[in-house]
Amino acid sequence: MKVRFSSTSKRPYVKLNNTKYFGFRIDLVPGRFANDKAKTPIVSWFNYKGFTFLAEDNFVDLFGNITIE
Repeated sequence: MKVRFSSTSKRPYVKLNNTKYFGFRIDLVPGRFANDKAKTPIVSWFNYKGFTFLAEDNFVDLFGNITIE
């Protein structure tokens, strides 16, 4: 597994089993990360090389666009 950085936003990402995971530093994770009171909380993640990786599925809106908070 190799951490790569996107060309436009410079956000780290990895690909595992055809799923893209975006990396966040722990102080910059989205507000709904592990928040029970959010409508759609993010409850699955993994840590690797100093980043907390969240699946791309957590950032898809109703129209299929990827939106990172």
